[in-house]
Amino acid sequence: MGKRFSGQSVRAAAARRASEVSAARQARLAAHEAAVTEAVRTYFDRTARLEAVRADAQQRAEQILTEAQQTVAGLALEAEDAVRTLRRLGEPVVEIAQMTELPVSAVRALVGKRASAPTRLPDSQQQPSA
Repeated sequence: MGKRFSGQSVRAAAARRASEVSAARQARLAAHEAAVTEAVRTYFDRTARLEAVRADAQQRAEQILTEAQQTVAGLALEAEDAVRTLRRLGEPVVEIAQMTELPVSAVRALVGKRASAPTRLPDSQQQPSA
């Protein structure tokens, strides 16, 4: 024959079991909330950092462009001076145009210009047709 349980001991065992289930559930919920909190923290941390990285990259890119523009301006002046030097050496405008692959009109403009501010050289230098 089996052991008989009193109503009070059955209720106490049920209460203990319910308490254990509740504690396990609360532990799972706490772990879930901790994971949610960590994911939200990670999100805000990374978005703040990516904005900082973007801003830093933008600033560096602007500095690089500024330096490149200064270098390009100096190189353009030197290129223009080389065209004027060819003219001073007695080369005809048409010959200079052929040698430099600049349009004759661009060579004339460069030769007639003083060496102060750079003139934008054509991006695509085409062989002039004489």
